[in-house]
Amino acid sequence: MGTLTVRENLAFSANLRLSRKEYSSADKKMRVDSVIQELGLKDCADTKIGTMFLRGVSGGEKKRCSIGMELITSPSLLFLDEPTTGLDANTANAIIELLQKLSKKGKTVIFSIHQPRYSIFSQFDHLTLMNKGEIIYAGAANKAITYFEDLGYKCEPFNNPADFFLDVTNRTVLPQIHNNQSDKCSSSEEMEENENPLAVIYRQSPHFLKVKDRLSQISDGLEVTKGDRVGYATPFYYQLMLVSGRTVRNIWRNPQTSYAQLFLNIFFGILVGLIYYQIPHTLPEALQNRTGAFFFLVINMVFGNLSAVELFISERVLFIHENSSGFYCTSVYFLSKVFADLIPNRILPVFIFSAILYFMMGLKPDVEAFFLYCLTMSMVSLSAVSLAFLVSASVGSFAMANILIALPYVLMMVFGGFLVNLNSMLSWMSWLKWASIFRYGYNALAINELKDQVFTSNYTSSVRGDMYLDHQEIDHSTWGFWQNQEITHVQ
Repeated sequence: MGTLTVRENLAFSANLRLSRKEYSSADKKMRVDSVIQELGLKDCADTKIGTMFLRGVSGGEKKRCSIGMELITSPSLLFLDEPTTGLDANTANAIIELLQKLSKKGKTVIFSIHQPRYSIFSQFDHLTLMNKGEIIYAGAANKAITYFEDLGYKCEPFNNPADFFLDVTNRTVLPQIHNNQSDKCSSSEEMEENENPLAVIYRQSPHFLKVKDRLSQISDGLEVTKGDRVGYATPFYYQLMLVSGRTVRNIWRNPQTSYAQLFLNIFFGILVGLIYYQIPHTLPEALQNRTGAFFFLVINMVFGNLSAVELFISERVLFIHENSSGFYCTSVYFLSKVFADLIPNRILPVFIFSAILYFMMGLKPDVEAFFLYCLTMSMVSLSAVSLAFLVSASVGSFAMANILIALPYVLMMVFGGFLVNLNSMLSWMSWLKWASIFRYGYNALAINELKDQVFTSNYTSSVRGDMYLDHQEIDHSTWGFWQNQEITHVQ
């Protein structure tokens, strides 16, 4: 997590992956300090990892921190995916030296790597070369060159062995056929159209038989069980507390989104309040401005939650790694993100936005009506953000998420009851109104404001708000109002 320090990231791993029954808080702290010392991270232990807005540790220190989060549990096997990618030559060499030190302490370190420099290659104990999914060599790293030279491939004196192997696997160099290898090469040429000749030759070599025998010995001593569920070292409530705390800390240290959301709601609230400032009780402005403002507010509440589609996409890689490594279960991550996002980004800005508009527009001067208005706006916002969460959790691309979330929002707006009379629609399309967040939000706001209100026209006649609601076929009974809240909540 970019907004957390190296020590905080390691402590997060220790708290979630070490059992509370076996390790006390002091033990976990000692384990974190030991890993920091072992990985040479003491100088940057209290430095944040870094984000696009926040400068943090270097690439090599970030890689070491990532390795440290796995070393917290003292695993006997450590598997890494290209630990040197994106690093300069010196930093990459330092990472491999660190891994070699770990291997000398009894840990098995396996990693994939692409075209390493010679100083890195010289530290390998075992080497496996693959081409198009097939193994073409697996054995001692220091015997790999001899193996390919016996096949007729020549490694130049100053050529990097890793580059040489890459040329061999990609077949950019051809073998110089020796008499003792002519039979193997001729047999491989016969299978070239269907099989990888280097893989065929390897399967006929003593290296393959040696590895196969060793694997057979290991597999005979193992008991393989299928269908075991991932076990967690800590209980659900403890996971939720730690992950929620990290999420809140992340928002607190990277508040740009929350500040922008709050500022835009205040600015937009004042702007809309000036447009609909002190709506009079005289017709036709009284009804036209109120109903237009209500539908406009619902549109703002719904489309203002488009930013929520990025919530799960931005941290998808981090979540998949931590979830598969047994940090926490999926429900813990979801609940922590939802709870931490709702208060600073959804509920608080909506309440401020609603309060500014309500009094600037001069709506019904009643305490109960004000809180019901705020409740309706909050329910509309929560319903819209829930749909955004669904899309965010379903796709991995922000562009695709924007497309998928915009379509239902637009359809809901059309069937909201303000832009078109729903009774005039074709019967096979009108049912879509029951799935419209806009319709329920608009109806609830109209009932709350117009019910029992009296509007005058040139001081000679009056129109009750109930009459308008009846004309629009909006049920303005007590249940008529609350059913909009209930259905919106369900949605």
